[in-house]
Amino acid sequence: MSRILGVLLGCAMLMWVIGCGGGSSAPAPTPTPTPSAGAATVTTTSTTVPLSSTQLFTATNFSAAVTWSVNPAIGSINANGIYQAPATFPTPNTVTVTATAGAQTASDTITIVFPNDNATSEATPVKLGTSGGNTADVGAKVCCIGTMGSLWSRADLGQVILSNNHVLDRSSLGVPGESITQPGPSACFPGQSKPIANLSFGAPLAPAGTTQGRVGASPSNTDSAIAAVVPGAVDPTGTILDLGAAGSTSIAAAQPSATIATPSLPMSVAKSGRTTGLTCSTVSSIKADIQVDYETSCGSNVTAFTATYRGQVMIAGGSFSAGGDSGSLVVNSVNAQPVALLYGGSPTDTVANPLLDDVDSVGNPAPGVITALSSGANHLTLVGGTDHAVSCAPTAVTNAKQVGALSTGVPLSATESQRITAVQQKNRGLLMQNSAISSLAIGGSADSPSEGALIIHLSHASAVPIPAVMDGVRTRVVFDQDGVSQPSVGQAQIDRAAVVKDAHVSEYLGQPGIQGVGVAISSDNPAETAISIYVIKGVSHQIIPPVIDGVRTKIFEGERFKAF
Repeated sequence: MSRILGVLLGCAMLMWVIGCGGGSSAPAPTPTPTPSAGAATVTTTSTTVPLSSTQLFTATNFSAAVTWSVNPAIGSINANGIYQAPATFPTPNTVTVTATAGAQTASDTITIVFPNDNATSEATPVKLGTSGGNTADVGAKVCCIGTMGSLWSRADLGQVILSNNHVLDRSSLGVPGESITQPGPSACFPGQSKPIANLSFGAPLAPAGTTQGRVGASPSNTDSAIAAVVPGAVDPTGTILDLGAAGSTSIAAAQPSATIATPSLPMSVAKSGRTTGLTCSTVSSIKADIQVDYETSCGSNVTAFTATYRGQVMIAGGSFSAGGDSGSLVVNSVNAQPVALLYGGSPTDTVANPLLDDVDSVGNPAPGVITALSSGANHLTLVGGTDHAVSCAPTAVTNAKQVGALSTGVPLSATESQRITAVQQKNRGLLMQNSAISSLAIGGSADSPSEGALIIHLSHASAVPIPAVMDGVRTRVVFDQDGVSQPSVGQAQIDRAAVVKDAHVSEYLGQPGIQGVGVAISSDNPAETAISIYVIKGVSHQIIPPVIDGVRTKIFEGERFKAF
């Protein structure tokens, strides 16, 4: 995602008595809890703890002092409920912490992760995937910080850092030559900030016009910029933090593959970024046309403009990125081949610019990052190495508003249940003639969480297609047996869905409550493609049919896409 806000005010110091986070002392004894109404519980402030770190657990509503235990016996916990994580990565890496007082007992779990090494001040020469930003990108009380994602070269500039326009070029307000510092501006990192590059060029970002809140196409179709490396300041081999093999205490840095690839469905991807470290997920949509909001200035929370992008990559899940991860290089996690540049998202989705150009089904070009940042014979070239797998090992999240999880829908209303039941009863005889169908049921749609679906259970692959909709009701296909060979989506189906998407995108994109349209794989039937439609939570929108020109629709509901 986009830049993280770093608060300028340091921790206060009360004369010489109290320091900011320094020193230690023996912990005070845990007082005997006072009995109160409610069930006994154990809670903690974080679901993860880095290696060699501690995490406090709190027991409430116990009638007596508690005894703490850990299962399995990985790490330790003292009488005050302070859990101490091991120094080396364990298997398994999730433990249950239990408080017991007589017959009362309660538990909570915690996951042990590798420390986050992306947000700290790096030793020179700096590795990529690290925190950084434009030294002038400072607001009234905040610094705007992103990720120095990857190393490239251009004949006229030498080696350059690739990140976003809104990270390096201050959303096109930057001046060539401005200093890019790590881990960020000196106002936020006194004594640590060091120059590593100088702004060279930002691809045009904002739509035409000067009116605040305007909406239009991004001139370059990318949120990208490059900065020429200060000699000796950056690792010249282009290694990226945590992109290598996981060891006992840390994850090795590694080069990305020098082979640049095109994102596809459902590609497994990874990124190493300033805030959430190393994360992995899957591509949820390709060829997506989307709208992204940009602020008037660092930390203003006021929309300056909304840029429309074509042919974008959408990545699933709320834990893949967060504020500060903008600029991260997105790679195929199987072989570390780069595919995209991360620049924004919402609490449920991440958006990224493809590195390579694309063309829609009617021949309209969708330029990628390399084209946007190349100039004539001065072509942007990645500094990379051989193919290798990415470990996808868990890492800690540093300070940022973490994005949330995708909604799993709401219980069906009585009216919706009755509607689907009627369709089930009407079509039961016809459907059960198919020997692959073992049973029928009613439930929620996986493609549209607010709708119900007629659930069709299959014992094996069906010789005839399962209809996507019956009497206005979505169908959802479920295979009863694990290991059954399920049909996969082929390129012909993706191409067909792209044609339908391109034919109808203007009917949806930019309409109230709709911020994106792309091509996805259906969750109601993974053997089929779907037109992915990204709607804004809480904003009314037009009715979206379950099928458009014979292709299913898949609804993604979330907050507005932003590059904070």
